[in-house]
Amino acid sequence: MQPSVIDIIRADHQRTNERMMELEKRVQGRPTSQHPVHPTIKAEVLGHMAAEEKLLYPLLENEMRQKVQEAIREHDEARRHLEHLTTARDMPEDEWARHLQMLKQAIQHHVQEEESEVLPAARQVIGDQTLRELAPEFKRMEEQQG
Repeated sequence: MQPSVIDIIRADHQRTNERMMELEKRVQGRPTSQHPVHPTIKAEVLGHMAAEEKLLYPLLENEMRQKVQEAIREHDEARRHLEHLTTARDMPEDEWARHLQMLKQAIQHHVQEEESEVLPAARQVIGDQTLRELAPEFKRMEEQQG
């Protein structure tokens, strides 16, 4: 059976969590200039958020407007932290570490809410068949936006 958008989103969440843990291990005790966030992590996270915002969230807007708006605000927060982490070469170590921790916390909070509330609602509102049909477009959008 073809994966659904929900399957893709959950796999993306797992991969992002693994990469964040790897990043945390890699940066311990090193100066900021030696551990920028790898461009692949940034591209994957940005692509994922853009695909959700353009494909999934509009389909849920009528049924859960407040949750969709909150999810977009959480995406914006993650984007800000990612930008700091990927562009600041001379940022003090403690500030860089603070942004990394805040990014990790923002992503974890977003994932928990999305997987416990938004995705189950998507399954009910949109339906499994349509979610499977949207999967290739979601993947294409992720790759295009990232």
